[in-house]
Amino acid sequence: MGVDYCLKSRAVFLGDAEKAVAGCVLIEGSYIKKVVAYGEEKKYLDSHTVVLDYGNQLIMPGFIDAHTHFFSGALAASSHVCGEISRSKSEEECVRMMLDFYAKHPNEKRLRGRGWFVTNWGDAPLPTKRSLDAAFPNIPVYMQAADCHSYWLNSKALEECGIFQNPDGSLTTDVEGVERFPDGEPSGMLLEMDACHEADRLYHDFLPEENLKIYEGLVQRAASFGITSMSEMMPYDYDKESRERYALVQRLEREGKLTVRLHIFPKLYDVSDFGVTKRLQKEFDSNYIRISGVKGFIDGVTETYTGLLLKPYENRPDTCGIGVPVKSQEELNEAVRRANAQGLPVRIHCIADGSVRMALAAFACSVRENGMGLANCIEHIENIHPDDIPKFKELGVIPSMQPVHLLLDAGGKLSRIGEERVKWEWPLRSILESCKELALGTDYPVVDMNPFVNIYAAVARKYTDGTPAGFNPEERLTMGQTLRAYTFGAAAAYGRRNEIGALKEGMLADVIVIDRDLFHVEEREILDSRVTMTMSGGKIVYEAAKVCSSQRGA
Repeated sequence: MGVDYCLKSRAVFLGDAEKAVAGCVLIEGSYIKKVVAYGEEKKYLDSHTVVLDYGNQLIMPGFIDAHTHFFSGALAASSHVCGEISRSKSEEECVRMMLDFYAKHPNEKRLRGRGWFVTNWGDAPLPTKRSLDAAFPNIPVYMQAADCHSYWLNSKALEECGIFQNPDGSLTTDVEGVERFPDGEPSGMLLEMDACHEADRLYHDFLPEENLKIYEGLVQRAASFGITSMSEMMPYDYDKESRERYALVQRLEREGKLTVRLHIFPKLYDVSDFGVTKRLQKEFDSNYIRISGVKGFIDGVTETYTGLLLKPYENRPDTCGIGVPVKSQEELNEAVRRANAQGLPVRIHCIADGSVRMALAAFACSVRENGMGLANCIEHIENIHPDDIPKFKELGVIPSMQPVHLLLDAGGKLSRIGEERVKWEWPLRSILESCKELALGTDYPVVDMNPFVNIYAAVARKYTDGTPAGFNPEERLTMGQTLRAYTFGAAAAYGRRNEIGALKEGMLADVIVIDRDLFHVEEREILDSRVTMTMSGGKIVYEAAKVCSSQRGA
């Protein structure tokens, strides 16, 4: 009996190596049957085998995006949100874009925009509700920042969130992160997760059938980019609303419409009994949806001075980070230790050198009690103290990074952390060479999920116009290192290295084809690359115009 598919090319990247070879990938059902040398496939074929010859196009494992936000990303990709504002160069231009959006979408009960980024506005201060109130006096407006760590609201939205100034000058909420004018009135800016919680809930407030359509749209988009695994990295609570979200994704799977493997990481902190997480794992357990661990934050982002530094900011010597760390070292240690003791991997958001050191200390504490072996990760690592780099390998911690974020920075790190520390911004090569492990992702929707921009950023460390990005070009990765981290390395971050991320016998048949051999193109060509075909679990779920020869085997 022959195999179902034979995918052949003179360029096959296996995932767990760092170069491409000529070969044939043989697929039977949902799994890879075998990978054989080019020209040795005939004995595995029969009359029902579909043979797809891709010439010199690159066959490889599907992209595994190690860090995404599925639910906010799905909404960001929908018609309900104005993403145009990501290109705005000022607060005023941003408001004008929202006015244009409102004119085209007059029936929205809330206006939603996402992607504004204060570093794109030069030296401008953070925006306030006043500009939004002038343009939108009668409808709530929710403006999610590109980094997903801040919301900019108008007065109607603040009212809807229950954020007011009391007659005595106090606020109706006592959480940190609600920015205020000198007279105490809320300015409309909400910084970090606690302050943003209610705004985020209302931003995502849609009927179930609407959400189902929104989620399906993202799944299809992921397939067009060759992404076969992604995550929900926002640490939601164990509440009814979160379970409803997961159940809708589960419904997509039952209907055969979920073609990207979704890994969910609910919250790490303030959980009295991780038994609730274990119960969720049993409820949502399939090849396509899993509760894969828990997630917590230590800091925010350096753009709003909420990233935790070891020493004060260069241009804000009064602080090492506003309102951070979000937990003490003792609280963090205990949360990580208890989660790991239940067999739950922990992933921790760490932007700057201070938070990275805290996370490593917490993992060291857990290792002493629980040992190693879990897929614990530190996320982002936009800046690190060089003394901490060897600790990843010592503790078995996986660095999960997003090279494309370097292209967002536009030199902003230099003014905030100074010349000495900026040498250790996004230190991809240093960490990989020390750790021997690296997982890559995008943090979508902070940036687009397009993997080729991410690959270009890792390999070239240049802006898309070809000019150098950052201050440490020696931290470039090779193409082999990059693709390995985007497949085999990212699979490790999800604890699924034996199932996905490589083209090997017995692995799930998540396979893609790229329209050129990335190992033999100029840097600029990487950005022009496109996915030709995406296969998930042995089924073709996306196919561009036919660019291969197809025949029946034998």
